[in-house]
Amino acid sequence: MSKITAFVSFRYCCFLLLLATTKLICQENYTVRWYTADNNELYQNSISAIIQDKHHFIWMTTENGIVRYDGNNFLVFNSSNTTLEHNRFKDIFGSIEKDSLTSFNESRDQYVFIKNAKVQIIKKDGPTYNIPRNGKHFFLHDGLPSNYTVNKHDPFYIRLPSGNLYFLDTEKVELCDSKMKTISKTTFKSNNVFNFFIIDNSLYYLADNGELHCFTKNGISSQKLNIPLNGHHKLYWNITTRQVFLSVKNKIYSLKFLNGKLKAEFIVDYKDLKTSNIIAIYYDQNNKKLYLGSGTNGLCVISFPSFKTITKNTEKSEVYYAAQPFSDSTVITSEGFIFNNKKIIDSIHFPKSAFLDEKISIALDDEKNIWIGRDMKVLCLLKKSGYKKHLSYPFGQNAKTLFIDNNKTIWVSLNKDILHQPKLYSIKKGIVKLEGVFKNNINYIAKLNHILYLATNSGLFEYDLTTKKISFIKGSEKISIRSIFIDSKQKIWLTTYEKGFFLYSDHILHSFPTDEENYLNSAHCIIEDKKGFFWISTNKGLFQVSRQALVKYSKNKNTVIYYHQYNKSDGFLINEFNGGCQPCGNLLKNNDIVFPSMNGLVFFNPDKVSPLLPGKELFIDKVVLDQKILFPKDTLILQNNFQRVDFLVSYPYHGNPKNLTIEAKMDRIGSDHWERLKADKSISFTTLPPGTYTLTFRSLSGFETNYAYKKVVLVVPAKFHQTIWFTILCWILAIAFVICLWFIRLYYLKIKSLKLEEVIAKKTKKLAATVKKLEITENNLKQEIKQHEMLVKSMSHDIKSPLKFLSSSIKHLFENSTIQEDPKLKQQLGTLQTSTSQLYEFVENLIKYSSIFIEGKKLEDECYSLHELIEESIQIFEKIAEAENNIIANNVPKGLFVKTNKKALSIIIHNLIDNAIKNTKNGRIALLCTTQNNILNLKIIDNGKGMSKELIDYYHNFYKNPISKNYHLGLHMIIELLILIEGNINIKSGIDKGTTIEIMVEYT
Repeated sequence: MSKITAFVSFRYCCFLLLLATTKLICQENYTVRWYTADNNELYQNSISAIIQDKHHFIWMTTENGIVRYDGNNFLVFNSSNTTLEHNRFKDIFGSIEKDSLTSFNESRDQYVFIKNAKVQIIKKDGPTYNIPRNGKHFFLHDGLPSNYTVNKHDPFYIRLPSGNLYFLDTEKVELCDSKMKTISKTTFKSNNVFNFFIIDNSLYYLADNGELHCFTKNGISSQKLNIPLNGHHKLYWNITTRQVFLSVKNKIYSLKFLNGKLKAEFIVDYKDLKTSNIIAIYYDQNNKKLYLGSGTNGLCVISFPSFKTITKNTEKSEVYYAAQPFSDSTVITSEGFIFNNKKIIDSIHFPKSAFLDEKISIALDDEKNIWIGRDMKVLCLLKKSGYKKHLSYPFGQNAKTLFIDNNKTIWVSLNKDILHQPKLYSIKKGIVKLEGVFKNNINYIAKLNHILYLATNSGLFEYDLTTKKISFIKGSEKISIRSIFIDSKQKIWLTTYEKGFFLYSDHILHSFPTDEENYLNSAHCIIEDKKGFFWISTNKGLFQVSRQALVKYSKNKNTVIYYHQYNKSDGFLINEFNGGCQPCGNLLKNNDIVFPSMNGLVFFNPDKVSPLLPGKELFIDKVVLDQKILFPKDTLILQNNFQRVDFLVSYPYHGNPKNLTIEAKMDRIGSDHWERLKADKSISFTTLPPGTYTLTFRSLSGFETNYAYKKVVLVVPAKFHQTIWFTILCWILAIAFVICLWFIRLYYLKIKSLKLEEVIAKKTKKLAATVKKLEITENNLKQEIKQHEMLVKSMSHDIKSPLKFLSSSIKHLFENSTIQEDPKLKQQLGTLQTSTSQLYEFVENLIKYSSIFIEGKKLEDECYSLHELIEESIQIFEKIAEAENNIIANNVPKGLFVKTNKKALSIIIHNLIDNAIKNTKNGRIALLCTTQNNILNLKIIDNGKGMSKELIDYYHNFYKNPISKNYHLGLHMIIELLILIEGNINIKSGIDKGTTIEIMVEYT
């Protein structure tokens, strides 16, 4: 035996051992859901008939009324909510195509008519259930099993859709037309009339041995059924839906006419069929659901999902991450297990993985070599050695992502740890090269043309393989990217943590709205099938969406996207899929798609998946107006003073209710916003104003993003005071009232005008007298001003001149040599000279002060030197300052010329120096100034005895409110002059700390 043969035999034996020690299972090919009265979903457990109407509602008869099932909710019609008097129903007859179904209660005195998903109760006697013929009573055949008799030898008649009738008994079969004329008669002995049934207007009899006999007007023909019976079978004939079923042990078959023969087509092997007391069956071929009605246990719905979840062991959850296509129909996981869509078929021995990072990536090169990460190395298991040998590439860090591009380059991203930053390496022809160092882990790698796309926890990077430059995609910094998918049109799609998924096109990131529950926020992986649909795995199931709809939305945000969600009811063992690995999903060459989950690998063929899409019809089941139920109509007239109206919408949908999106909008209430209906599919309105309203319901009906609409017109009639005529009358009365008021007002204004004229005449006389008095007063004031001016001139001439002559005489006398020799006389004459000079200056200032208030604020025509003006005042007080041992310093620049009121400024300076000398002994008095923005800022600073805070506050307040107190008259005069020439003053002083007085006036 060769070494290779021995190795293959050894591996085969190991695999057989694995089969012996591990349960290899896939999920069952159907799911079962029971609805019973015990769990309060049905009102009664006995179901006699099941049909589906034209609008895809399921109708059932029970012993407590007729029940309608919309795929998610049951609605019963019985004596509690209708006019029915007896609730026991058995059969449903009529035409599904014509949307005309009927049923009678057990007493046959009330007729139930089912049309447009609504039930109408009519008082009417039931039809005749037996026809006398040839001395026998032939009973109406109501399907199999019969609800009316258990005697298999009773004669029956069957009415065909064409109107013809078959009369059956144990001896013969007779075909008659609608007028009871015989068309054909065939002798046929049968021991059980319940073996007869109709398919495609042909009558069949199924013998216990599997023989099939077909009766037509031309005679009888026979064939053998394609499955063995051996007497252990039971027929179910749903006479209204024209479906015939055959149960053999626990297997259910559908009898169909195919290729000229009647054949049994397998549906399901249901292990509890025998013990469930099934008496009614209906198979919904479009939605792949089998409905079984039990006489005691309620309703059983068997679904046939298109998804299969494959695991090794059913006793515990099996978490899977990365899996790589291994052949056209298999995948190999990062742990070495090889799966197809039915079971695990083989395994390859991989070194055990100790870290999660070693399970989230696997790659397969063109030579079928397998690349995995183990123990801070990248291993290449060689195909030519039967994966027994491997090449090792140590990195000192765990490998996180492996990717092989179309140039046979292996790209390896290394995981971040305490000692190392994430890195990107390339391996080509055995040569390892460091390509870049990153701050965050690279979660996924993809390549398009010459660009390598790197997905990280903080955005997307582009690595230009031509220029070897790595650049960051702006706008992606806040998204943690799970995977990158490049679709059939070379567009790049990103899945993220908590941000949904994105399209990266033309250097722009396009985001998309998520589903209603936001499950798509954590999207794991995107796989595109051959029909142009995206399949997106999440933590809450699998979503199918049209790629074309997504691209359309990226160009126009006003478009709508339909997301179709699949969950555990569709064949998953768990709703939570896995991501964060590479590959995160696969499209195999046999067209199977494979996704890893938290419990098994999910396989499905998208071509065989028929999504249960919402229908295209909406129905209004019930309208409740102030707790009264109204019969739904296209136009409803509501009471004017109603308080609340509720609309309950029905929608036949037999899939996941989360795929339903029903919205409503009422016009004329100030909003065009579509409001999503609650789980009970209801919406309410309160107290609408009178008018006509249109209530529109809509539901998104599939991937083409078309809506199904239902409109109801609501009319709220107006009371008399709410009508247009009442409004017009009110306007007429209002206008008339306004006109009357206008005439009354006009008359009143005329009367008031006359009285006003009288008042004005009187006031005019008084005003003329007042004006005359004011003129006299003005003349008096002018006279007083002239007298004041004469007084000032008189003082200037009669007082000022003698004082000046006296001052000059004393000065001349003082300078006499005789006086100079007598010290006492010299001192007295000096004092007399000083006093005379001060008196002269006082009179001069008084005259200036008086003339200032006569002239008002007046600027000088010519500029004058401020330094010289201050020097003149200093010379006056020079002797007094020497007597007090004070020094007066004039620090005002000689080149400063001003144009402000010279008289006022002279008095102000004179009084400032006078006050400073009076309050200072053995000290220094300084005058200085600054200018800014045409404002002269003059300061006089002394180190005398200072002023109290009370006195300072008084003078500051006096400037604002000049009410005099018995304080220094000089400062009063200064402040009054400053007010006149629009100046300002600021005083800073303290007891025994000297005084600073600051004067601010305009100087040009």
